[in-house]
Amino acid sequence: MDKRNVNVNYMKATSVAFSSIFSIGDTYYAGPKSRGIAVQKEGAIFAQNDQVQFRNYDIFSRKAKWPKQKPPVQQRIHHHEPAINVELAAFTGLSSSSICQVGSIEKIYAEARLKHFRVLREDSDNEDDNENENETYNDEDKSHTNQ
Repeated sequence: MDKRNVNVNYMKATSVAFSSIFSIGDTYYAGPKSRGIAVQKEGAIFAQNDQVQFRNYDIFSRKAKWPKQKPPVQQRIHHHEPAINVELAAFTGLSSSSICQVGSIEKIYAEARLKHFRVLREDSDNEDDNENENETYNDEDKSHTNQ
């Protein structure tokens, strides 16, 4: 890995969260990893029985299928300047295993797993819409009905 100096005048990140990396300079290894469950619910009122657990979804326990062999890559690098110069960089946010790197990274293994589902209300012909909060949740990994 070619090493170069990094000159940064101003960098700002409003939020860096969930296994994200904000780095200035060279890095030999980066391995951010994150997992998340995103629930989008119609009506947005959550109850105790709406809680979901990582252990209920096999996506979080499956072994990652990394390539067994690196594909051959031919590259030629020519640095026009002896240093990396950054005058100004601003980011609203970095999240879920993302990386903002000013410099070189020798090795990187990043992994982000997200289970996303929606909970929809069902309408009933016999009840007033404001009183009806029947919900149905259908998912490939788990089925749940709250009536």
